[in-house]
Amino acid sequence: MYEDYRKFNIQSRPCIICGVTLAENSELWAQDAYFEALKCNSCGGVQVEPCLNQQGLDLYYSTYLNHRLSEEKKFEQRRVQYLQDAAFLERYRTCGKVLDVGCSGGFFLNALSNRFEKSGIEIDTDAARYAREQFGLDVAAETLGRDSLTESSYDIVMFRGVIEHILDPKSAIKRATELLKPEGSIFICATPNLRSFCAHAYRSKWNLWHPIQHINIFDVETLHKMAGKDRFLIEAVDYPYLGTPYENEEQDYQSIMSDLKSKAIDRKSPPFWGNMLSVLFTLNSN
Repeated sequence: MYEDYRKFNIQSRPCIICGVTLAENSELWAQDAYFEALKCNSCGGVQVEPCLNQQGLDLYYSTYLNHRLSEEKKFEQRRVQYLQDAAFLERYRTCGKVLDVGCSGGFFLNALSNRFEKSGIEIDTDAARYAREQFGLDVAAETLGRDSLTESSYDIVMFRGVIEHILDPKSAIKRATELLKPEGSIFICATPNLRSFCAHAYRSKWNLWHPIQHINIFDVETLHKMAGKDRFLIEAVDYPYLGTPYENEEQDYQSIMSDLKSKAIDRKSPPFWGNMLSVLFTLNSN
């Protein structure tokens, strides 16, 4: 499958967080075929090089919604997880105007309480249409950079399972910040956590390693650096696992212990605590 997308490869990007040239200032973190995940020695961020250009990414995701809808078990697991992620956010915010960036078919927006004024943007026109027709949501088929989005008008801008897919996530966060009200928040959730135990132990066998989809891998620290430590405060962090539809604590633990005893790990890691992270950043009013 990778060979089908080779013609869309971008040969290199500067570090998406600090901007240094990675060829001169990085170490290999993981590898799969011709894809390498490079860890920046300056800021600790990890990104895939080469990765697909925007045309390649658009092609790859053009059938993404239909594929997800066809997987009945996974679709139900995601439905439950949307509700749990929404419940986490609603511990800290109970109303306000929200924008969900890369909202797909509107599933997470739909899981949020109707006390929120909900809208979304999604580059896949079919997914945006699904959100409008299935849930009656205000979802536009456009990108975050479009001028139709009004600055200083949102209480929350959300990236659920999105920031790891974006070619230039720093610019996306900058644009999201422009859209926020003075005390607004950015909510990033369902993103793979670089500092998780499984990420460290399994690397290219980590179940969240996907060099076409997950072209950026963050932890809370690198996300905070990218958003701007002088601009945003960390209000809340979560690492959902226990009680999620993906958790089987005893079986997952036994699988990991078995893998660690083997001389070479030859299978994907199981779900485990710390694999995924959620973080709520709030603009610093000082």
